Amino acid sequence: MLGDRQLPGPRQGPQRSDAGLGVSPRRRTARATNRRRSKPTASWRKLPSAGHIARQSLALIQRSLPKLALAGSVVCALGASYGAYRWVTSSAYFAIHSIEVEGQHSLSKAEIIDLLALPKTANIFRTDMDHLESRLEASPWIAEAHVTRKLPRGLEIQVSERQSIAAVELEGLYLLTAEGEIFKRATPATGELEGLCIITGLEREQFSKQPEKARDRLTYALDALAAYKKNPERPRIGELHFDKRGSLSLITFEDAVSIHLGSPSSKDFSDRFTAFDVAYQALSEDEHRQARAFRIADRTPSDRVTVAFAGN
Repeated sequence: MLGDRQLPGPRQGPQRSDAGLGVSPRRRTARATNRRRSKPTASWRKLPSAGHIARQSLALIQRSLPKLALAGSVVCALGASYGAYRWVTSSAYFAIHSIEVEGQHSLSKAEIIDLLALPKTANIFRTDMDHLESRLEASPWIAEAHVTRKLPRGLEIQVSERQSIAAVELEGLYLLTAEGEIFKRATPATGELEGLCIITGLEREQFSKQPEKARDRLTYALDALAAYKKNPERPRIGELHFDKRGSLSLITFEDAVSIHLGSPSSKDFSDRFTAFDVAYQALSEDEHRQARAFRIADRTPSDRVTVAFAGN
């Protein structure tokens, strides 16, 4: 019986302990890492041969050829386009040589061409058509203008002119369209007033203070003139005059005979002139020469016409 005596266990060999040497766990880890890093490694890479490099370069060039060709084509096209542009915009071949004009009446073809103010070397492509139209429409005679190119070196011009149907006296004579628009001061020396009736009795101040009312008076007078001219056998009219009360009279051109209309509405003009025709045709040739005024009553178109003779 051994009693409570413990038998020794299996004999173990001596063990190396860093703890007995005074080495900390952190230093043990650093040593292990250093051993791994210091372990020699062998890494051998095979260098590409010259033939391999040449084959890769050739393949890269072959892949790039379509892009290079496209880029070259674009550059050539741009160069050709710029060269063509420079040629057509500077060549004497495309200088404006001929100009055709249509629609003019008061202005001559030469006068319209002068309005364009084109230099002798004006190029058909570099010339702005809108600018030419603006130059033409700056003339009071031209209401609208269209200018187009006629290649290789020509222009076509279509103008719409204002037509003067009468003139109005406003401290000077001004030309009128059929719509009662005053568009320019008349120049008698150039024959602009030839064959035109002149509207008198209106004040210039009224056109600045009451332009709409003044224009209504002009169109009223022009309506009367248009109604009168429907019968070509009537004596020619030279003047339309408004008196201070606003009554309208037509005065013949040859003998200065007054036809007093009063103040009828425009729709009554025809009846008033029919009454004048009856009275005028009832006179003899000698009475025609002696007549100075025809006064048509302002109450109804059928009223009797009063005729005043010279010496009465």
